[in-house]
Amino acid sequence: MDLNTLYSRLYARFGHRGWWPGESSHEHFIGCILAQNTRWDRVVPVIQRMKQMDILAPEKYLQLEQDGLAEILKGSGTYQRKAEYLQTAGTYMLSLGWDGSPESVIVETQKLRNELLCLKGIGPETCDCILLFVLERPVFVVDAYTRRILSRHGLCDRKAGYGEIQEIFRRRLTPDVERFKEFHALIVECAKQFCKPKPQCTDCPLCEGKKCL
Repeated sequence: MDLNTLYSRLYARFGHRGWWPGESSHEHFIGCILAQNTRWDRVVPVIQRMKQMDILAPEKYLQLEQDGLAEILKGSGTYQRKAEYLQTAGTYMLSLGWDGSPESVIVETQKLRNELLCLKGIGPETCDCILLFVLERPVFVVDAYTRRILSRHGLCDRKAGYGEIQEIFRRRLTPDVERFKEFHALIVECAKQFCKPKPQCTDCPLCEGKKCL
């Protein structure tokens, strides 16, 4: 199976996913930070709380003391650390001239990626989520679900690293922001429903009656 076939089968089964949820890129940005090692349903009420307080934009929550922001982020997992990460990343985004629109940041993508990865609390997955879903750069987001599905269908090794898997998408797909967003969301949906740690292959759109290892 190649990547285009994988995408086509997932889209035929699950349809348009509309991910990343949110009404603004400020919400998307906060979600990228807060979703680290946390279920999305724990992040949603925190973002809603920030929306009600009108502190979604970095220039708003950067006015808060870190401890005060941490209190607001309670419920999103390691909220004290995430308060620090959010303030650090928010400061960086403002330094780029980010006003909530992708067009406001004119820095070259690889330079952005290198600089984001230097920020405390920003690993490759969070970095690429920001690039793809906030700044709309055609960078594919790799997660544990991606590795699991690709390895089970012969597209990568089970021990392949983040960069190795990302390179598979870079080499084999035309850069396309909307398609990359959709593909990532479809992989997540398939992993949640079928490609679990113990695979449930019977009705999986990728298995066609065969069983994964």
